[in-house]
Amino acid sequence: MVQTTPEDDASKKITSRLKRSRGQLDAVLRMMDEGKPCNEVLMQLSAVKSSVDKAMKLVMAQNIRRNSNCTSEKQLAELQKSLDLMLKTK
Repeated sequence: MVQTTPEDDASKKITSRLKRSRGQLDAVLRMMDEGKPCNEVLMQLSAVKSSVDKAMKLVMAQNIRRNSNCTSEKQLAELQKSLDLMLKTK
């Protein structure tokens, strides 16, 4: 079994989040073509915005992790906990 690094996991999460955002945006475009009501379009756009915001947080966390001066596994684990907590808040 191939072991993945936190960097690999973060990249997969970012890619997955962006693909989900793209799907939601495609849904908005379909809604516009179908003449859906404004409130439905806005609700879907809100979901797109939230998804993109989460992707941005993941990219920032990945950058912080890459550029931190953590040298031990314990420091990296603590940093990861802090980053996970940051990503859960908005």
